[in-house]
Amino acid sequence: MKNIAVNKYPKKFRNELATAFEQFNLYTLRLEEAYNKLQSRVKEIDKEMEDTNARLKDKVQELDSLTKYLNSLLGSIHSGVIAINVKGEITTFNTAAEEILSFSGSCVVGGNIACLYENADGGESLLTEAIKKGQNFINVERKIKTSQGLTRMLESSVSLIKDSQDNIIGAVEVFKDLSKIRDLEMRLRKADKLAAIGAMAASIAHEIRNPLNGIEGFSALLARDFEDSDPRKKLVKNIIQGTKNLNKTVTELLVFARPVRLSLMNSRISEILDRTLFFIKEDMNRNGIDAISIHKEYGADDYCLKCDAEKLQQVFLNLCLNAIQSMTCGGHLTVFTRTIEGENDNGVVQIGIKDTGVGIKKEVVRKMFDLFFTTKQDGTGIGLAIVNKIVEAHNGKIFVESEEGKGTTFYINLPINSHDYMDSYSAFVPEEEALAMQFA
Repeated sequence: MKNIAVNKYPKKFRNELATAFEQFNLYTLRLEEAYNKLQSRVKEIDKEMEDTNARLKDKVQELDSLTKYLNSLLGSIHSGVIAINVKGEITTFNTAAEEILSFSGSCVVGGNIACLYENADGGESLLTEAIKKGQNFINVERKIKTSQGLTRMLESSVSLIKDSQDNIIGAVEVFKDLSKIRDLEMRLRKADKLAAIGAMAASIAHEIRNPLNGIEGFSALLARDFEDSDPRKKLVKNIIQGTKNLNKTVTELLVFARPVRLSLMNSRISEILDRTLFFIKEDMNRNGIDAISIHKEYGADDYCLKCDAEKLQQVFLNLCLNAIQSMTCGGHLTVFTRTIEGENDNGVVQIGIKDTGVGIKKEVVRKMFDLFFTTKQDGTGIGLAIVNKIVEAHNGKIFVESEEGKGTTFYINLPINSHDYMDSYSAFVPEEEALAMQFA
């Protein structure tokens, strides 16, 4: 039937149609062959892409691991590290830099270095100066001021960052905080000075004490020769009282001149404070003071510290008596304890003694722990210096906050379970030293 249908057409047309079918079949075969080749090539490309993606993934993971390692390395360095580009924008800010400059890296990265800090003399940062001058700086000491108002003494080294064509693309600064070191150096110089004064005072005190005892003894004998109504007996009693006051001052000088000797044992701070407040209340009753109320605010954690309980009691007693003397018109004495995070792993116990008295002037606060500094007419300026010495012997710190007309708070920070005492002995404190600490 098919041949009959084809035979209906002219012969010439039949030949052209056959040729067309042959060409169509030929192109179909070629197209199918090209399609198969294309499929094969696509599979090859897919394999290549898969291999490339695998290699790229490995490179990304390697780069990510390297980045984490570098960040960990920068974070573990105790020196601060800051890097900037040529525009002055911060690109790197490690953990030590955060601690030294009191800034969060996430807040400053991307910002301009000029907005972070400047030299105390008003000059630009060392990083910017290095890029402008095209030079490195090694171990440069300078004082800076941050935008938060903090002042730091730094030792810095700055190196330029260059690309493969030796073009400057930024700078990196490595620095350390010298503030604590300079403060320690100043304290050492002060300690040496006080040690010299103490040695001289001890020598003088021994020379004065013997004649004082003689004066007091002969004055007591002389007082027996006068009747109570004789006005000369009152003068002799004034001599005796004067020699006692001088003897007390000499004793305080001797206490300050000697090393602080601690009798260390495990004691609860709350128990030491309770004993102190017992003596304070007795003293208030004896002197008819009833316009001052005492409040205790002990923290939940009542730590047992290795300390000299008697010495600390003398410290607390001194501060409480000073607080009561500042509240001439009555008020509130608050004694509190709490735990705070400290430099050691276990933290510190903070003891606070707060009053609502007349307060202390700012210029006085800065000097109140200095030897011989006092604002009292009958004070010697030794009591608080000894208080500070005892606290430091316990590896602690004492500081004060005060506002005129509103009151004063003394804070004493004692490390928990710290055994690194400056000068600890197993001998008990002589009685004369304990008596000398009772008044500032």
